Amino acid sequence: MILLIMTFSLCGGIACVVLMRRNHSKLIGLLGFLGLLGFISITYAAFIEPQIIVVTKVSITHPLAEPMKIAVVSDPHVGPYKGKPFLRRVVKKLNGLLPDLVLMPGDFVFTRSADPSELAPFADINAPLGTFAVLGNHDVGEYQSLIGKRYSGKDRGEKIAQKLEEFDVTVLRNEHDLLQLTNSNIAVAGIDDLWTGHHDLAASLSGISSDTYTILLSHNPSVIDEPHSDSAHLIVSGHTHGGQLRIPGIGPLTTLPTSLGKQFDQGIFELEEDRALAITRGIGESSSRTRFFAWPEILLIEVNPTL
Repeated sequence: MILLIMTFSLCGGIACVVLMRRNHSKLIGLLGFLGLLGFISITYAAFIEPQIIVVTKVSITHPLAEPMKIAVVSDPHVGPYKGKPFLRRVVKKLNGLLPDLVLMPGDFVFTRSADPSELAPFADINAPLGTFAVLGNHDVGEYQSLIGKRYSGKDRGEKIAQKLEEFDVTVLRNEHDLLQLTNSNIAVAGIDDLWTGHHDLAASLSGISSDTYTILLSHNPSVIDEPHSDSAHLIVSGHTHGGQLRIPGIGPLTTLPTSLGKQFDQGIFELEEDRALAITRGIGESSSRTRFFAWPEILLIEVNPTL
């Protein structure tokens, strides 16, 4: 479909330019310009921007925190658009950032037939505190159509989680791990995707003391609507893709698949009582293979103690 639209735009633009030269019509010239502009924009959005990998650096502070760098890589959506070659580039750039901890908030596959072995480059991630992940809605067969209708498919969560564990990625399913830092512990908790109804915030956070800096990994940022999320100091999510299609100064062109509204599209959001929500726009695409002013990103969060 993208190729058909590109062909139509290019042919229409060229035809209008030819007609303008013959008739000297400004209207035809404008249509020709718009056709060629459409061709260039679609080519860029479908074949160029999705291959660009940017690093977005943000800083947060918290009284319980120790200095550390957290890299977030979300929504690879391996399948027809992304695979091992792209992920190798991601991992190379990721390792160059020297993160202490890597978090991956889900949607590792795109289509039902996508091969999880395409995630093999993640085995080369270097992070002293480890690499932790949760599953996303695509991984467990929960989808949303372009018109916002939800539907279910095959749940491949167990197979994907098993494959990630083979690649030294710890998958958290309503549980947490305690990690030792220089002077304290931090907790990394993770839940199953909200759309499955199988998430259990209470179980994932159970047993974590109130004086432990706690990170909650949830594919869907709508988790902040749930009361138990108040126990986490930093909530890390993906899912939105930043809208995937954006206009500078306006924001996402599409409705985001969350309960939070377009204002929670990407970036760091300060919540009440020294809490923060981090939403990354991820590195892959779903629906169409296009990104426009929503470059694939590695989100690098620098966490520091409050002075």
